[in-house]
Amino acid sequence: MSAPPPLDAGTHCALASCGTSDFLPLTCAACSRAFCREHAAPSAHDCPVGSNDAVLPAADLVKHAGSYGPELRELLPDRDRVKRVSEAVQVSDEERAKRARQQSALDKLRQAAEAKKGAAQTPPKPAAAVKKVSPVLELARLKGRAVPADPKHVKRAGDVAMADRHFLTVRYARSAGDAGEETRDVWVAKSVTAGRALDLFAALFEVVNVNNETTEAAKLLSLASSADPPTRLDLAQPLSTQTANGGKVVLLKGCTWP
Repeated sequence: MSAPPPLDAGTHCALASCGTSDFLPLTCAACSRAFCREHAAPSAHDCPVGSNDAVLPAADLVKHAGSYGPELRELLPDRDRVKRVSEAVQVSDEERAKRARQQSALDKLRQAAEAKKGAAQTPPKPAAAVKKVSPVLELARLKGRAVPADPKHVKRAGDVAMADRHFLTVRYARSAGDAGEETRDVWVAKSVTAGRALDLFAALFEVVNVNNETTEAAKLLSLASSADPPTRLDLAQPLSTQTANGGKVVLLKGCTWP
């Protein structure tokens, strides 16, 4: 066990008739002497400077149950007060977080409104005009891609001079309403009839040509211009006299012509 504190620990009350040793002495604000709690008031020790309590600052007079000075429990931390302060700080943090969220939402709404206002004020850019390619350039490109429709000219293309070639883009339609994109870029001799061209184009698209075997409209092949509506070509006439060089034709199957 630890030794008890010495009997003379603390400060003795300055009042001669008391002399009590006090661990928590109080100093008189008037005469600056140390007294115990019972004699701290000027009137309790016949203070030569202050004759009554009224001369002391209010902050220096701590009355408690008829005596002066704080009790021991008043000098200890107030748990309730610490709890109240902690709760107040916690509420403040929650409130700050709530206000931050509200401000963020307001900022987003403001930005969206400004963006919408700016978009409404900015006139839309006009659509870029589609640059039209000249027919001469289109024909030159077609000549670079085209292959001979007649197999005998694949290895002997020189048999037909460039000036005697007729260049076309051929599309195959499996029915009258078919708008398929299956096409071939080809050339034929200008002397070739539309009928002979029909045979060559059918072979290119691997379509069986039974025009000489049947009169059933659903199986017949015909050749037409790519106009809307298409115009049937005369199979007995040269193809070059019925279509433009660099033009387009359609190989139709099952088309009933008027």
